[in-house]
Amino acid sequence: MEESMKQEIAIYGKGGIGKSTLSANLSAALADSGKRVLQIGCDPKHDSTRLLLNGRKINTILDYIKITGALDYKKEDILFQGYHGIGCVEAGGPEPGVGCAGRGIITSFELLEQFKIKEDYDLILYDVLGDVVCGGFAVPIRREYADTIFLVTSGEYMAMYAANNILRGIKNYDTGRCRVAGLLYNSRNVEDEDRKVEAFAEAVGLPICARIPRSDVFARAERKNKTVIELVSRKRTENGEKDLPEEEKKIYDIFQSLSQNIITGIPMHEAKPLTDEQLEAVIYNTVRAAGHENEDQSLLAVHRSSKWQGELKRASVSKATGKNEELKPEGENSLNPYLSKNVIRNEPLHGCAFNGAVTMSIHIQDAVILAHAPKSCAYLSYQSISSSGRRGLFERGALMPVSISPNFQCTDMNETDMIFGGTQKLMEKIEAVKKQKPKAIIVISSCPAGIIGDDIDRVKALAEKDIPIITIKTDGNLSGDYLQGMLLCYTGLAAQIIDRSIKPEKKVVNIVFEKVVAKNTESNFQIIEKYLNQMNITVNCRFLCSTSFDKLKNFCKAELNLLAYKDYTGMILENFFTETYPCRFFDKQFPVGSLETEQWLLDLGALMEERETAQRIVEENKQVYEKRIERIRPTLTGKKLMIMTYNHDLDWILTAALDAGMEIVKIGILNFSQDEGFRTRLHTDFPLEEDYDPEKRESDMEKYAPDILLSNYESGRAYDNCMTDTIPMCPDVGFFSGCNMVERWAALMELNLQGEWKKDERLFAKYYTG
Repeated sequence: MEESMKQEIAIYGKGGIGKSTLSANLSAALADSGKRVLQIGCDPKHDSTRLLLNGRKINTILDYIKITGALDYKKEDILFQGYHGIGCVEAGGPEPGVGCAGRGIITSFELLEQFKIKEDYDLILYDVLGDVVCGGFAVPIRREYADTIFLVTSGEYMAMYAANNILRGIKNYDTGRCRVAGLLYNSRNVEDEDRKVEAFAEAVGLPICARIPRSDVFARAERKNKTVIELVSRKRTENGEKDLPEEEKKIYDIFQSLSQNIITGIPMHEAKPLTDEQLEAVIYNTVRAAGHENEDQSLLAVHRSSKWQGELKRASVSKATGKNEELKPEGENSLNPYLSKNVIRNEPLHGCAFNGAVTMSIHIQDAVILAHAPKSCAYLSYQSISSSGRRGLFERGALMPVSISPNFQCTDMNETDMIFGGTQKLMEKIEAVKKQKPKAIIVISSCPAGIIGDDIDRVKALAEKDIPIITIKTDGNLSGDYLQGMLLCYTGLAAQIIDRSIKPEKKVVNIVFEKVVAKNTESNFQIIEKYLNQMNITVNCRFLCSTSFDKLKNFCKAELNLLAYKDYTGMILENFFTETYPCRFFDKQFPVGSLETEQWLLDLGALMEERETAQRIVEENKQVYEKRIERIRPTLTGKKLMIMTYNHDLDWILTAALDAGMEIVKIGILNFSQDEGFRTRLHTDFPLEEDYDPEKRESDMEKYAPDILLSNYESGRAYDNCMTDTIPMCPDVGFFSGCNMVERWAALMELNLQGEWKKDERLFAKYYTG
C-alpha cells in the first residue's frame, strides 16, 4: 500500500465472538508498525477501545449528542488517544429496547464527517456488531467508507450465520465489486471446528487470513487492561526476548503478520453468500433432499479456485477522486452551516423538517416529489400544503394549482419496511414514476426512513439522461424543525440542479424566498413584476415559488437576485448563494410601505440603469399616498397605538401611523421561530420590548390605554375605548400597505360604533341564560 493512501477496514462479527479484542490487538499491531490508526467502535456495548485506553471507558458520541447542543460540539470531547497514539471513538447506542441502534451509527458517522476526524490518520478500523445488518450497522460497509472488510467467525453455527449475513449485506452494495479480504478465525474450541470454518471459507470463496487460537494470554492481558500486543511489546522493551512465554510470542506474531499483510496489500474478493440451506449443508456436512444432491458439491467446486494461497497483492482500488468514486457538489458532505433558529437555540421543534422540505419542493411544478415515508406522513404534508390553496379558492375564488393539486407521491412505507428496510420499495416506486416522464424526481426522506438508515442517495443510480433524481435527506424531524427542512430543501435543490456554467444576462433577475404559504404571495409578486416590467427588467426564476426545473437549472442566468424577505431565513439564503455561486443580491428586501418602496425603486433603478423610470414611478405613487394620508390625518392625530406581534420588521406600519399623526405607546416583539432581531430604520424613540411575555398584555393595556391594539392574534376579550386589529405576518408589498391599514382604522373610528357595541353588550348580559 502506498504511504499516501488511506485505508479503511471494517471488521464485522457476531456479538461475543471476540471481535473487539481482536480489533484492538490489530490496531495496536498496526500502530507498532508506524501507522496512524483510528479505531471506531460501532457496537452499542461501546467497549471496543477499552484495551487501547488501559480500561478506561470513554464518552460515546450518542451520549455526547444527547446532552450537548449542536453549536457546542467539540472534536476533543469524542476523540481520545490510546496506545501509541491510536485515536479512539465509540459510537454508542440507545438503551436496550428503546430506539434504533443502527440509526445511532448513522448519526455518529455524520458527526465524524463533520469534524473531518479521519483526515489525521493513515488507517481507520471500524469494529462493527454483525448480528444484524440493518441500514445503520451497514453504514461502515458502504462504498464511501470501508475498502477492506474482514469477517470474524468461529466454528459455532451462529458465528458463521452472522458472517454469511454480512456477505449478503455487502453483496447488496457491491454487485461485481471486490472488497472482502477474508475471514479471521477466532477459535472457540468447539467440536469439529477447523473443518467447519474451512468448509465455510471454501464455500463462500474467501481465505482464512488469520487463525487466532483460544488462549489464556488474552485473559491475562485483559486483566491488566491491555492488548496482548502492548503487553508483549513492553516485555520486549524491558527484557528483550528473555523469559517471553512462547504462547504470548505466538499470538503477537499472528497479529503482526496480519498487520503487515494489510499494509502490504491483501487481495480482495467478491461477496458470495450462501442460502440458509446451503450454509447448513456446508457446516453440518449433510446431503440435501432428492433432486438437489449435487447443488452443494457444485457450489464448492465453483469457489474452490478462490481458495486462499497466501499471495499478498497491493490493493488496486484507486482513491484519486474520493471514496465514493463520484465527485459530489461542494459542501455536500461538510458541516452544514445553514441552520434554523430551532437547531441553533436547541428550542422545541416548530414543525417537521420533512414537511418543510416537501412544502418548498412541490413548487418545482414539472417534477414529481416522492416522499420516502409512511402514508400518514405524506397525508399530513399534503393537507398542510393544500389547505392554503383550498382557503384561497373558497374565500377569494383564487385558484392555486401548486397548492390544490401538488405533484406529490409516496412510497407508503409500512412496518415490514421499518424492519427489513425500504430501499427496494423506493427503487420500485422510482421506476414506476419514471414512466410518467417527469422533468425530474425529487426524493425526500421521512423519520422512519432515517431511523432505519435507508440510504436514499442509492436511487441516483436509477436516473436517466432526461430524468435526473434529486435527493433531500431531511429524515423527518431528525434533522430539525420545519424551517430546517426548508433550508435543507433550498440548499439541496440548488446544489444538485443549478448549472454553474450559465452566464448572466443584462436586466434579468431572480426572485428568492417568497413565502409560499401566505395568501398574498401571488399578488405581491404581481406588484413587484409590474415595477420590474416598467423598468424593462425580466424575472428569470422564482426560488422557490411556482417555478420549473429548467428555470431553476438556469438560475445563474440572472445578473441580480431580489430577496423577498430579508429575515433570518432570507439572510441565510443570501449567504448560501453568494458563497456558493457566482451571483449577487440586491441589498433590500421586497418593499413594504411608502418610504421602503420609494428607496427600493430608486436604488434598483440606479443599479439597473433605469433611474428616470424609477423616479417617475415613485413620483406618481407618492402623490397618491400623500393625498390618502392627508384625508385621514384629522381622525387619527393623537390616537395611541400599541403593537404586540411576532413580526420583526414594522417600519411599513409605523411610518404610516406616524404620518397620520398617531403616537406609538408600546411595541412588544414576541419570540418567533423563523426570525431573529427587531429591525427599524426610523429615528423615533418608542417603548420597545423584545422577547415580550404575552402574559403582560392585560397589564400593559391598562398602563398605556391605547386607542388601537395591533397584534397577530385576538385574545377574545373586548377592551373599553380600544379598537383591535390583526397585523399580517406577510404584509402586502408596495407604497400603500401601511396606508391601507391606517385608513381602515380611521374608517371605523369615523363610524363611531362604540356606543352601539356597548348596547349589544348590555342586551347580551341581560338575556344570556348560560
